[in-house]
Amino acid sequence: MGKKKILLEDVVKVNPFQTPEGYFENFTDGIMSQLPDTFRKTSTNIHLWHRVRPWAYMAAMIAGVALMIKVFTVSPIERKIKSYASEGINLTSSSDIDDYYRYYDDGLAQLAYDDAFYETSCSE
Repeated sequence: MGKKKILLEDVVKVNPFQTPEGYFENFTDGIMSQLPDTFRKTSTNIHLWHRVRPWAYMAAMIAGVALMIKVFTVSPIERKIKSYASEGINLTSSSDIDDYYRYYDDGLAQLAYDDAFYETSCSE
């Protein structure tokens, strides 16, 4: 079973594609005869929103990123202190903060006790 190897040099190089006689000489004339005589310019009205939309999207993205940075970089202690300050509680020293936490820990312990021993559901 001897197979004959076909080498690239043995293959006849023939171009199977042919163009008609004089095709490229008449090509531009044929194309130009198919085009309309006058070129109509179409005007498009671009609305203001189409011009401003990319800038509005970019501003919204920047505002969102700034908000996320602000939310994720503020520590939980700072958030609590800011919320206490908004309630009118002045926490200026570490002893004030410790007293404040002790006060609320006692209140939370009392709430947990009340929830455990007293029924809080409203059934009629």
